[in-house]
Amino acid sequence: MRKAPCLVFLLCLAAAGCGQRRGEIVSIANSDEPVISSNKAAPPGNRTGNAQASNASDQVLRTQTVSGTFAGWEMGDYLWARIQVPGRETISAQPGPSPIDLFLDANRGRPITVEIATVRTNVPEAGGPTEIRRITAARNEAGTADAWWQSLSAADRAAAQHRLETGALSGR
Repeated sequence: MRKAPCLVFLLCLAAAGCGQRRGEIVSIANSDEPVISSNKAAPPGNRTGNAQASNASDQVLRTQTVSGTFAGWEMGDYLWARIQVPGRETISAQPGPSPIDLFLDANRGRPITVEIATVRTNVPEAGGPTEIRRITAARNEAGTADAWWQSLSAADRAAAQHRLETGALSGR
């Protein structure tokens, strides 16, 4: 009979250990604030989880410039920026190369203007070539994403990166 309490104890210990590393599948389903330490599902060299960073084999189908308010992030297989545009449905698009993602995150709830390219790119999770929207440039009334990034100190750049990783990339 001593084996049963011992097994129950071990089972309880194992169950208690599940979800201790926030960001695991079990804890994502049961946590208000999951933290994902890295985005292992993202294609190589693409830390923000965007389907194929702008790539020479992408076919640009059309482009548009849109002004609206950056409403935040959606995280599925990839990271999607949500732009609320007056008189239209909210637009979801993948942020292009950094610092666009960091700039958008710093401008949550503020008016921005973005250039969006609709491209055909390889998205393995969708079964191959897929049409997506990608933000290729962003600006606000103060300037462009690149100018903003260049104006930041090393400490401010690290803080912006940390804010994105613990916010948008963690699923919050």
